Amino acid sequence: MNRLIALALLLAARLASAADVEIIGAEFGLFQETRGGEILFQASPVVPRAVGQRYGWIIELRTNKRSLAVREEYVLPSPKQKEPDNPVARNLHVPDLRRSQVSQRQLAPVDGQIVGEWSIGPDEPAGKRRLQVVVEGEVVASFDFEVK
Repeated sequence: MNRLIALALLLAARLASAADVEIIGAEFGLFQETRGGEILFQASPVVPRAVGQRYGWIIELRTNKRSLAVREEYVLPSPKQKEPDNPVARNLHVPDLRRSQVSQRQLAPVDGQIVGEWSIGPDEPAGKRRLQVVVEGEVVASFDFEVK
């Protein structure tokens, strides 16, 4: 009987933890700094392939937590690969270890929002991407965008 009570309490605690964060909305786009130092956000599914271009997401939420565990999975486009000359090599699959990058961090909500930001690097390839955001163990947003 004690096991059943312990299991029920554990399940209730897990459900309460998930309910501690309510997602109101999520947007993906570009961040630009004005001459006055203010950061502006513009929703966009296209990120210009310009070194230093800032982009990312804003998630609006309700929570009483002071910080949230946030994980991002950033999927890069597969590099174009030359067809191997060897027939045996054509049947081998070698995974591309650059295919996804994961970041894990604690973010403090500010004015009911959390923000994730990236910037275009000098060797950033053009192509379609997907960025998935996990908050407190739950997938809360998935963004498809293109760098071009």
